[in-house]
Formats: sequence, C-alpha cells, structure tokens
Amino acid sequence: PFGKIRWDIMKKFIFSCNPEDKIIVDLGAGNPAITDGIPCKKRVKIDMNPETKPDIVADLNKGIPLSDNSANIAVASEILEHIYHSKRFISEIRRILVNGGYLVLSTPNICSLKYRIAFLIGRIPAHAAKADMFYKDDRPGHIRDYNFAEVENLLKMFNFRVIESKSDGMSFKGRTIIPPYILPKTFGDAIIIKARVEK
Repeated sequence: PFGKIRWDIMKKFIFSCNPEDKIIVDLGAGNPAITDGIPCKKRVKIDMNPETKPDIVADLNKGIPLSDNSANIAVASEILEHIYHSKRFISEIRRILVNGGYLVLSTPNICSLKYRIAFLIGRIPAHAAKADMFYKDDRPGHIRDYNFAEVENLLKMFNFRVIESKSDGMSFKGRTIIPPYILPKTFGDAIIIKARVEK
C-alpha cells in the first residue's frame, strides 16, 4: 500500500524508543493511526477530524491541548506540512514532552527526485503546497514545504537532537520505483526523523 515503507520506518523508530512503559501522543492521528497496535502505557490520539474517532478533537494549528511534560513519545506522521506556524508547533511538542522524550515525524521532501523532475517540466508536484482552490471542502492542504536540512534546523531550535533520519525511496502511483537503500535520502519522497529532547 501507499506509504508502507514510510510507515515501516516510522514504526521501527517508535519501537526503538521502547514504548512499552511510555505515554505516546499521536498528533494528527487519522484512521488508521500509525501508533495503533504499538504496545505502550497509554496512547493519546489527537486529530482535527472527529470522523477519525480520536481521543481529543483539536486543531493543532492552535496548540496541543495537553499538560507540560505529559508525554514520552510524540508522533507526527505527515502533519507538519499542514501546520501554519511550524515553530509554534515544534515548541508545543517540546512543551508536552518530558526531558529525554522522543519525537518521530515524517513530512514530504520538497527536494525529492520526483519533485525535481516535476519542477523541471514546469509542474507543481502532487503533494507540494498549492493555492487554496486546489483543496476540497475547505480543509487545509499542504501549507509549507520542507527538506531535510530545514526540518533538522527547526528541531535544533527547540533542543531536539536528531538521532536518525531516513527516507523511503521513490514511489510512483503507490509502487516503489527506487528503494531507499539505492536512492540517497535527500532524493527520497519522505523525510523521516527520530529526535530526542536534550536537557
């Protein structure tokens, strides 16, 4: 299925945080949520869409409705690109995480090989930020675009140390065309990062 490699990498990152005795917050969880089935002490799913049946319905552009230092692991799968104020969002994630807590996130890579090809032929890539008229039902689409360096610099601003970063290769119409072990990560479709809060 579409995004399977990305999900597998993210799940591996989450499992490497030893989640069994930890509180996980899944930001923009969706349905199914990437954290479903991961053993943990407690899981809190937050999403703006009540149809996904999250634990908390909230617009993450307005903040994260949780207490300071209330989570050990935050997961943000394909949500950063939908956030208007990225610094405020990462600051909020830092606020809810305990010292030594983990963030596992993914977001589309604007510098991917697929996007570079689209730009060369004069097209806006399918998942790049676009004008409002291209989004249905007035739901926020992609607001911002990122590359690896920009995400890593954003995280460092809030005392996150990037532990590991990977990509998922290149896919086309849901099929992997170039696997991640062949394609340099900066050319891959997704930015996938595991980071830890430094004291």
